[in-house]
Amino acid sequence: MSFTGFAYASFKWLGKLILKIYPGLKDDLMAADIKIYPEAYASLVGFLTFLGFILGLALGIPAYLLPLLGILKILHPAIVPWLPIISLTGLPLLFFIFSLLYPKTKRASRISKIDLEVPYLAAYISVMATGGISPYISMERLAKAPKFLFDELRKEAKKFYIRVRALGEDPLTAIEMSARELPNRQYKDLMMGYASTHRAGGDVIHYRQRQTEVMLKERISQVRSVAERVAALLEGYMAITILTSLTIYTLFVVNMALAQAGFGLGGQSFQFVLFSYIVMPMISGMFIYLADLMQPKYPTSDTNPYKVYFGVTVPITVFLFITMSLPFIVPAGSPIQYILYRTFNPFIAFIKRLVELMGLPSGYEAGVGMCIAMIIGIIPAVISHIYSSMVHGGIQHGITLFLRDLVEVRKTGMAPEKCITNLANRDYGRFSKHLRNIANQVGWGISLSKVYEAFSKKVKNWLALITMYLLVDSIEVGGGTPETLESLANYAETLELLEAEKRRMLKPMLLIPYIGAIIIVVVVLILVGFMNNIMAIAHMSIATRTMITLFIPPVILNSYIMGLTAGKISSERVSAGFVHALLLVISSLIAMLLTPHIVRGLMMPVRIE
Repeated sequence: MSFTGFAYASFKWLGKLILKIYPGLKDDLMAADIKIYPEAYASLVGFLTFLGFILGLALGIPAYLLPLLGILKILHPAIVPWLPIISLTGLPLLFFIFSLLYPKTKRASRISKIDLEVPYLAAYISVMATGGISPYISMERLAKAPKFLFDELRKEAKKFYIRVRALGEDPLTAIEMSARELPNRQYKDLMMGYASTHRAGGDVIHYRQRQTEVMLKERISQVRSVAERVAALLEGYMAITILTSLTIYTLFVVNMALAQAGFGLGGQSFQFVLFSYIVMPMISGMFIYLADLMQPKYPTSDTNPYKVYFGVTVPITVFLFITMSLPFIVPAGSPIQYILYRTFNPFIAFIKRLVELMGLPSGYEAGVGMCIAMIIGIIPAVISHIYSSMVHGGIQHGITLFLRDLVEVRKTGMAPEKCITNLANRDYGRFSKHLRNIANQVGWGISLSKVYEAFSKKVKNWLALITMYLLVDSIEVGGGTPETLESLANYAETLELLEAEKRRMLKPMLLIPYIGAIIIVVVVLILVGFMNNIMAIAHMSIATRTMITLFIPPVILNSYIMGLTAGKISSERVSAGFVHALLLVISSLIAMLLTPHIVRGLMMPVRIE
């Protein structure tokens, strides 16, 4: 018996109750293409909620006893009585909400993919129609298309193929059924409109071409609105991150300085660690998720930068952090510090010597060590991202230029294959070498499907792949009229202009993370120096070294994460944030280097003559 089957057999009563409370679960499962009986999935939700309650019970009692036994003294005393209640209610509620919302999240992701694919499906059907291929034959061809081109619509094409070939349904009826089941208005309008036009004896070719133009224009407006929303998201993220960091860090610095002098509340270490190392990274993660929901999700992309990041950068960064920064962060005289000093003494000596050469006072070792660890660690990922951008980044621009020239040459009546051969010697940037290979293979008589297969193995840009697929398939069936190619070329040009406009819109805003990171570092260090001078006036002292060691590492960490988030929001890929993360850490290091001089200048006694 499967896990879902056990849940359905044991918690069927709870599943029925959940469906009564949330009847929209059936529609979410269908729209998300999750092939599970609704009552079975609802029973699974109930079973997971029950498991969350058992887990909360298992964790609640120890969480209550450990602080009473003198363990986990870092917890605030007021939190201890609430630990069992948090465990018993929080975990079941968390399991229930996430399992119930999973279909809705997958539905939103699927709809986003379909929105991206439908305009190209319309273009594909129109291109095929110029060669005398009907839409249901085009759908059957689409079922055999590469998976990386049409991820979601290819599944619908397979269902359509089974209905017609295996179940013997009428093609028009199968098209209408597919339109009703898929949660996308454009797809429904395209298919239902074709079926009604065909039954009425109208001009279906003109209808498909017109629908393609409308969908491409609508997609362009969607891209423009996405650019505006992303700009607002980046602005909001920077405002929240910078203002929240400045406010909270200021409060913690002042409170800890007063606590060391005997005036503060004290006991704020746990709250500070929670805010700096958990809350702030979670805020950045939330904005990365929001950006991912807003932006188009291309089925194909180059994953090599991520492989380098997780396979090389993360291990190197963690190792260097343990050897160069952690020895200065752990409490002095603790067994952990003793082990680290004995094991990694050359690295520790290097950081101490580097801090001396930089002219920084004691206490900056942890921050400098973290900067060095992150800078060295992320360099391989940055190199991989730059190489990927150089190889795949400019191909779409070259294809756009090629399409425009192809349209003009095609208007002369020349065959598409001959057009490609004649244009092979022109300069289309990074696409030129691919075009020459395509022209050579076409001249040698190699089939276009083999030509495209070789091209798809070398290129990881989805827009380039889908554009070339439309072109190649249209030539294969004898279509590719100038009118259809004109629409495709116009769409590619407008989309490229919108992407350039989005980059121009976001480029000035990308300065904000750098300014914010520098301001946070400078403000924290100036506040520590200021509080030290204030206490000196009252003949008291604070442990500035301890405070700098405590506050600077999380500031550097959040500057690093801020760079990753800014890259995702501005460029649709987290890998684009590798460069920003590197530059932000370097900026923070420079700010650390200059801040002691700023502090000395601001704290100089003023002479009154």
